[in-house]
Amino acid sequence: MVNRSNIPIIKRLFGGLSLLFENCFNIMLATLEMKLRSAVILVIASLWGGFSLFAQESNFSDEEAENTVAEEEINNGEPVDAISDAVGVLSETDTSDTFTVYVIPIKDAIGQPTLFGIRSGVKDAIEKGADLVLFEMDTPGGELFTTLEIMKIIDRFDGKTATFINEEAISAGAIIASVTQDIYFMPRATMGSSEVVTGTGEDVDESMKRKINAFLNAKIDAYISEYPYRSQVLEAMVDPDFVLTIDEKEISKEGKLLNLNARRAHELYGDPPRALLGSGIFDDIESVIESVAEGKTVVRYDFETTWSLELAAHLVSWSPLLLGLGILALLVEFKTPGFGVFGIAGILFIVLVNFGHNIAGLSGYEGLLLFIVGALLVFVELLFLPGVMFLAIPGILMMLAGLLWGMADIWPTETPDFEFTYELFLQPFYNLFGGVTIAIVLFLSILRFLPKSVFWDKLIMKAVVQGTSQKTVMAGDIRPSIGAEGVAVTDLFPSGEIEIDGMLFEARTEMGSVSKGASVRIIRGDAFGYFIEEMEV
Repeated sequence: MVNRSNIPIIKRLFGGLSLLFENCFNIMLATLEMKLRSAVILVIASLWGGFSLFAQESNFSDEEAENTVAEEEINNGEPVDAISDAVGVLSETDTSDTFTVYVIPIKDAIGQPTLFGIRSGVKDAIEKGADLVLFEMDTPGGELFTTLEIMKIIDRFDGKTATFINEEAISAGAIIASVTQDIYFMPRATMGSSEVVTGTGEDVDESMKRKINAFLNAKIDAYISEYPYRSQVLEAMVDPDFVLTIDEKEISKEGKLLNLNARRAHELYGDPPRALLGSGIFDDIESVIESVAEGKTVVRYDFETTWSLELAAHLVSWSPLLLGLGILALLVEFKTPGFGVFGIAGILFIVLVNFGHNIAGLSGYEGLLLFIVGALLVFVELLFLPGVMFLAIPGILMMLAGLLWGMADIWPTETPDFEFTYELFLQPFYNLFGGVTIAIVLFLSILRFLPKSVFWDKLIMKAVVQGTSQKTVMAGDIRPSIGAEGVAVTDLFPSGEIEIDGMLFEARTEMGSVSKGASVRIIRGDAFGYFIEEMEV
């Protein structure tokens, strides 16, 4: 049942919203009432969106944990009515009775999307207090640089790490698996052949190959030196000239890369006998988790890889260009009357940058929220206190800080050995500096060349007063001189229109506002219009 007393309020609200989509944005911002409506709508939408993001993340985590416990109770044959009781008991029992597993898939070729997924997953595992990060692997290999970055990320996790090879871990996959504490195999799984090749699959020059192999072996040994055979096994997988011999048994021959199946990976060597590489053979990942949990209640989280990881790889690489276009669009928006397509485009470009870095696992939504708060301060400044700079300066600083934060590789506070250093913000600073440089170059080009075009005339010098026979002056028409006097035909907060000798011109104030009907004088002009001051009567 609709409360009829609210109908007038709803009509006024939707009346304001409908103006947002009219063809002429300047009509929407012509009065103080409409400016206030627009500001209120923007603030509510921003706060609503921010709180929704955190609420969805919190609800997702709770629901996922409850679903995991519920599934386990069903599998154990417990009655459905007991599921809710089991969830309640889980929250009240000692955490030592539970075992939290975070599963991250590594499938297909290893590249930037794989790196982004692993980084996001490991950070999420740290925040959820996971006991084990388990990588489910089936990959033919991939990029060397990406592999080295993944090794660093895995090393940041302070809990237990393991890899379950359900088909194959070839090349980069074998290297990544080797830096986890345990390696589990399916009966048909294989691992090996990690020689460095070019991106097209061709052999690397011999001298370069020796340098890369020496570096890679040293890097791998730094991560797995505590395992007796693993370093030697990986060297045999990377270097075909290395002959692996243990207990007088030749495991790999000269000129051939080492490959291991599940059986060979679990052959025993040494005294006391220890498996060459593997930690166990299991039919599926559920069996691995059950074995490692040792009878404890399992809470399982699964990281899902989606198409957004591929998109994020492009967005991150295009960050300087996207930032440049976003800043350029906002600069043009600040120089033109009202709020229109340039402002929307600028915000969208910057949101895309933050979205890409968020999906890449670099930071959360904090940077975006900080940017939105800064943008709101600038927006309020432009609408109500133009030229004062009391809100604009801190707003601009918050926007820049939000951009830098959104591109920095921020880890959870509980991550071991993680510290805030200036190096975290070097790459974000380079991206931002590149974006600002692109924006300035393009903006100066616009000021130099575009005002002479017909497109610019139609885009900037458009009329805002409908149903009038007055002519809006284009760039090619006779332009008023500095000192020319006229009348404000709209409120200027700080932008609007003035009339001089029966002609309409775009104009703005340098400080404060001017009411409709006030006498004004042109003090200077540029490609975007004129700057005016109110004349004393």
